Order: sequence, then structure tokens, then C-alpha cells
Amino acid sequence: MRRSAEHYAGKRALVTGASSGIGRSIAVELARRGASVVMLARRAEELDRTASLVENEGATAVPVVGDVTDAAFRAAALAAAKRRLGGLDLLVNNAGVSAHGRFHESAPTRLRQIIEVNLFAVVELTHADVPMLTAGSDPAVINVGAVLGWRGVPYNAEYCASKFAVRGFSEAVRPELRRLGVHVLHVSPGTVATPFFEHLIDKSGEPPWGKREGVSPRRVAQVSLDAAARRRNEVTVGGGAWWLVRLARYTPWLLDRVLRKYG
Repeated sequence: MRRSAEHYAGKRALVTGASSGIGRSIAVELARRGASVVMLARRAEELDRTASLVENEGATAVPVVGDVTDAAFRAAALAAAKRRLGGLDLLVNNAGVSAHGRFHESAPTRLRQIIEVNLFAVVELTHADVPMLTAGSDPAVINVGAVLGWRGVPYNAEYCASKFAVRGFSEAVRPELRRLGVHVLHVSPGTVATPFFEHLIDKSGEPPWGKREGVSPRRVAQVSLDAAARRRNEVTVGGGAWWLVRLARYTPWLLDRVLRKYG
């Protein structure tokens, strides 16, 4: 922890989806470790609350309100980082949305909306930020994925597709960006105790396995930042997530059998 805290002292970070949950916790944890934070989100009141929490830690907070799927907004956010902080050393792609319901009963627009936020915004913001990151100090990108990027499950088809894509993107660009001095970490949290499921874009059906108790968003933030400081490529957060990844790797047939009954 001490080494990780020293790693972030004086760093300049940009965090998407910072109005609550994992994004807010990462922003505050970065501030505790001495970083300045540009925070992106759509909900102005909640983003201001995050900014206050960051400032309470003695760090510089730069809240920027808007939709991360908007190219003009992304450009304005990066310009704010350059103007207020002089550049960036860390990009945290955290913003995400989901929906619950059977795929064949959903509207095609549901997939497009999820992919726009969970994948296109991640890819396009990373692409736009590379020039600034390469000029930064020991730069890194943290892509917050999900354990459902390792194993698809019913009632979450579009979300799973987007998170599989984020994991694949992270793996693909990691060697390329490493040549430029930029590290890429992919984070796979399991269920997290956040308001995430209160903001589903559609809920035409409820997964039959019910709600599960999740890990705290602060735990996800701490594990993610520690892993990035140690230059790890991948980290899974939560005991359930750890087991799901290993079952998906070594006994996929068993998961197939279990999930078949939920179709």
C-alpha cells in the first residue's frame, strides 16, 4: 500500500463514471494517494459530491459534466485536463451501463446503447488520450471490465458482449502501448455494492438467481490502483469473481450445465 501511495503522489488522472460507485471510489482513493483528478460523469450534482470528497483529501478536483459517448465532450474533457493539470498520467475507463432481460425479447437499440458507453467510449477516449499519456510520467490505462467479460450469462447478453470486447481490446493494445511506455491494466470485478443496478437502461426481465452481496467499491479501487502500480496486466476482484474465472477456464462444461437451466 505504501509503495502504491508513493507511486500516485503528484500523478494526474482522468476517471470516467465518477459520480458514484467504483468511479467515485477510484477518484477518492487517487486523491488519498496524492493524485489530482479530472472526473467525468453525466449527473452534475453527484459529480460535485465526488469533487468535494476529492478536495477533502487535499487534492485538486476537476469535474467535467457530460456524456462520454460524445466526441466533443471527450475532447473538452481532455482539454480541461491539459489546461488545469498540464497533462495526464493515468486514464481510468470506468463508465458503464447494463440491462437485464432475454436477448430475443429486447429492442436492437439496447445493444447499441450499451456498446456505445461500454466499448466505443473506452476505445475512442483511449485513442484520443494516447498523445497526452505518452508525454506523462510512468503513464497507464486502467480499463474497468467485469467478470462477465470472462463468462457470458443469460439475461445479460449485451453487457457480456461489451465486456468481452473491453477485455479483448485491453489485451490487444497492451503490447502496442507498452512500446510507447504506457501500461494497460484490465480489471474484472464481480458483483459490487453500488447503485449500478438502480440505473439499468432496460429491465424486461430479472435474472432468476437474484441479487448477490457484492464487494465494496473502495475495495475495487484499492485493488485496481495497487495492481496498476505493480504493472499487473489483469486483476480479478471478489471471491465469486475469482471462482467464476477459474471455472470458465478449466471446467466450462460445468458452467454450461449450471447456466442451461436459467435460459
